[in-house]
Amino acid sequence: MDIQRIIVHTKELLELRGEDIESFQKKIEEFEIGRFLDEVIPISLKNYTIIFTISKDSFKEWWTSIRNMTVDELEKLYGTKRFILIVHEYPSSITFQSLQQKDVQLNQHQGFIHIFLTRELMYNPMKHFLVPKHEKMSEEEGKKLMEDLQIKTKSQLPLIQKTDIISRWLGLKHGDMVKITRYSETSGEYFYYRCCI
Repeated sequence: MDIQRIIVHTKELLELRGEDIESFQKKIEEFEIGRFLDEVIPISLKNYTIIFTISKDSFKEWWTSIRNMTVDELEKLYGTKRFILIVHEYPSSITFQSLQQKDVQLNQHQGFIHIFLTRELMYNPMKHFLVPKHEKMSEEEGKKLMEDLQIKTKSQLPLIQKTDIISRWLGLKHGDMVKITRYSETSGEYFYYRCCI
């Protein structure tokens, strides 16, 4: 497993979400690379906490320690309610359901847990030549678009799943809108919009 590639692409993910990359880099340098394979490595930043739990044992240790915590206790411990969890493989279905319940609790307080597998961080899907440019739209842009298209609800737009890899890279949550810029040889550049569900 190439930890360096995972770190590079995690940096790109954070940069796309507007996080301070220099702070992330400084905190990463405090750890030896080998420790990422065996230990729980939490890296708290301004808007996110990235938690490396690559081994099954480190994930189990982390999950056992936070499973029964409230949202306020998590925020006090990590300084944020937004988590990016990096694992080698998905946990058992029961544990995964518990993680989803914790995500729902965090969503009620403008937080979340986004789970990324190590194999998903071996590349940056936003840079793939077949993936058009995706941009998260602000609330104001979304309202203006709805007025321009004369639609009443966001659900009238085509949909993108919250679990889609691009949605997770952009940090989308339910109701967020995405502007997709595509190019056609015949019609040039055109825009496509989706709503996250």
